[in-house]
Amino acid sequence: MPFALSMDLRSRIVSACQAGELTQVEIAEIFQVHVKTVEKLWQHFRQTGSAAAKPHGGGVPARWAGYEEELRRLVAEQSDATLAQYATLLWERHQIVTSAPVLSRTLKALGLPPKKSPSRPWSRADPKPSGHGGASTLN
Repeated sequence: MPFALSMDLRSRIVSACQAGELTQVEIAEIFQVHVKTVEKLWQHFRQTGSAAAKPHGGGVPARWAGYEEELRRLVAEQSDATLAQYATLLWERHQIVTSAPVLSRTLKALGLPPKKSPSRPWSRADPKPSGHGGASTLN
């Protein structure tokens, strides 16, 4: 997997290219990077005057960005709804397509649990699973 080059390594590669004593292939071998890395770094330096990495692009904003308050209201109104039901409601109300995993991460980021009410405790009439893969017996 590719990794980010340190600023020190970037500077040394650019300095070697500026000196002009070695080919890009030789520079790549010396610094143990791919030739394309040297080519792109040298081109970036010539265009910008800097060996610093480009800033992170920031990713793609969520389709429902700006609807956080609506999601909070939705959770407050229907605290027992499942993530799939929240996704359906967001589609019905705002035509926003989203998935249960995205909603789960969003609720967590907003500090909202996916369900406000805890699951009900076992009642004495319900058989508890034995945990051994077999059928439970009631005494």
